[in-house]
Amino acid sequence: MNEELIISSIRTIINQFRRKPDNFFNEHDFHHYFYHVFYSKKEFSKQYQTKDEKVKKTNILHPEYPTLKRFRRIPTPQLDEENGKRARYDISILKPEFIQTHYLETIRCRDITKTNSIRNKKNLFAVIEFKYIIRHSRSCIKEIQFDNFKLKHANEAEHKYLLIFTNTMVNKMEYLEEISLHPRIKAAYIYPNNGEKRNWVKDYPKGWLTAKTR
Repeated sequence: MNEELIISSIRTIINQFRRKPDNFFNEHDFHHYFYHVFYSKKEFSKQYQTKDEKVKKTNILHPEYPTLKRFRRIPTPQLDEENGKRARYDISILKPEFIQTHYLETIRCRDITKTNSIRNKKNLFAVIEFKYIIRHSRSCIKEIQFDNFKLKHANEAEHKYLLIFTNTMVNKMEYLEEISLHPRIKAAYIYPNNGEKRNWVKDYPKGWLTAKTR
C-alpha cells in the first residue's frame, strides 16, 4: 500500500462533492461515501487472517476506530489518561501486518487495558477525520481544534488527514488559517464552486492533494 492510493481516493470524494453537493445532507453521508470509495478498491477490501488459532479474517478498512489515548474537550483539548474518554477516528486503515500478527481482540482495540503491547507501534497506515459545515460559526473552530489535537496524538498512525467540507459560502470562515495544524497532518478545506472563478479547495500544506507520492 502507498499513500498515493489514499490521496487519489480522497480526490475522488472531493470531486464527487464538487459535482453533486446536494447529495450530502450530513456527516453520515460522507462516512458512507468514504467507505464506498475506499472499499471498492481491492487493496482496501482484501481479507487478512489474524493470529487466532480458529481462522478469523478482517479487512484493513474500519470506520469509528477507537483511539489509544483518552481526552478531555473542555475548556481546551487535553490528554487525560485517568478521567478522560477515548475518541474515535472517522476512518482508519490498518496495516496488513498488524492484522496478521495479532489476535482479533487486540486488533479491535475495544478494551484499552489490553493495548499496552501496541501503544508504541504504528499499526495504522492512515486515519482520516472530517467535518461537514452547513452553517459557519465560531463553535466549529472548537470541533476542528479537537480533531487536530486528536490527530496530533495519534502516534499509532503513519499518515493523518483532516478534511473539512462546507455547502455554503454565506459568512464563510477560514478555519484552518486560525488553527495551528500539527505538521504531520495533511488538511483540506473544500467549499462550493458555485460557478465562480475561485479556488474551491485549499490544502495545507499547499500541494499535497496534487503532488504525486511514491
